[in-house]
Amino acid sequence: MSSSSNTGSGGYRTLVACRLCGSDQLDRFMDFGDFPLAGAFLKPSEVASERKYPMGMQFCRACTNVQVDTVIPVEVLFKNYFYFSSAIQTLRDHFRQFAEEIEHRFARPRESLVVEIGCNDGVLLKELAARGIRNVGVDPAENVVATIDAPGVNAITDTFGPRAAARIVSEHGKADVLVSSFSFAHIDDMHEVMRGVDQVLGDRGVFVFEIYYLGIVIEEMQYDMMYHEHMSYYTLAALEKFLGAYGLEIFQVTRIPLRSGTLRFYAQRKAAHPFPIDASVQAHRDLERSKGLLSAETYDGFAARVHKTKVDLLGLLDRLKAEGKRIIGYGASGRATTIMNYCGIDGRYLDFVVDDAPAKHGFLTPGTHVPIRPWSAVSESGRAPDHVLVFAWPFIDEVKRRRADYLASGGRFIVPLPSVTVVGG
Repeated sequence: MSSSSNTGSGGYRTLVACRLCGSDQLDRFMDFGDFPLAGAFLKPSEVASERKYPMGMQFCRACTNVQVDTVIPVEVLFKNYFYFSSAIQTLRDHFRQFAEEIEHRFARPRESLVVEIGCNDGVLLKELAARGIRNVGVDPAENVVATIDAPGVNAITDTFGPRAAARIVSEHGKADVLVSSFSFAHIDDMHEVMRGVDQVLGDRGVFVFEIYYLGIVIEEMQYDMMYHEHMSYYTLAALEKFLGAYGLEIFQVTRIPLRSGTLRFYAQRKAAHPFPIDASVQAHRDLERSKGLLSAETYDGFAARVHKTKVDLLGLLDRLKAEGKRIIGYGASGRATTIMNYCGIDGRYLDFVVDDAPAKHGFLTPGTHVPIRPWSAVSESGRAPDHVLVFAWPFIDEVKRRRADYLASGGRFIVPLPSVTVVGG
């Protein structure tokens, strides 16, 4: 189902078939060229040995899945991962609300078991534990899992599949609730995952997962969500076909106000069918047809619009630099890596990139090698920046609240997507 290209240590595979349905009816609608790993922040001494990998986007005409055509080994992608969910207040609030819903609808304290695929630094597990709900998380990022130190929280460093599922069932029993927040995008062998899901999920259990919804990614120009770590981008049509092959059905779809493009899917075993099918499922089926998400032409049009945002952003930055303006970036994230490398935004434009996660300070951005510093560097550097390019633009409201003093002093934020805008000043 895929062909391999050996590039030595850290070799990659190039997909020639859909990872969900196995079809070879793939249309390649974007080519990013050679790209660094989005989360592979560098020390200055590592620049010379930095690896880049081909990256293009494929649309499957058979099931409508969208996937990155290059697969990097998981031990390369996630061995030293820099994404910590607890560092972002918006995410902490989100997972607290998610835990409240799980408790209210699906789980009983001290009785039910909740299993999380891709638990990161335990931000959801801690909320569940605080409510007396038994929990187990699984995540391959060893350095991130190692930071979890909270009573009542159980975490396993592993990829999720039959091996991890067997361990969970042996030690804790079957899951009443299985959850996944955005980890579905990070997995190559989805069939291995679903075998684990089938093994760990109780007969009347529910599987609740959150993803960056492909329809919103396309509609809102979120090409910055496209990078090697985000291997797949799902439609409801693709998910229904894929989950159906494992005896699961989606019974509810909800859009949630997070990261400018998130849907929460609720699935159950068809045989048990403890919940009725909500009207939201048919509504999203109809929406996908009306928006053209089942058609290859839609993705070709998306690629053309993405190119225009690049032209617009570089036009603005070139004008500002010609006027002698000082610019920094905000948010050293995967989104930043994609925008910076696709547009060619490096030290010629940005003095540095600030980030609120201390673990990233002192490192350089992947591919473009711009220093990452704390916000305190703004005042320490003498002249304040005239403009801040906000790569964390889905969190722009939180950024504006945190940096209200900067805006009040006349500073301006550049918001790169879904269209280039300037706020403040």
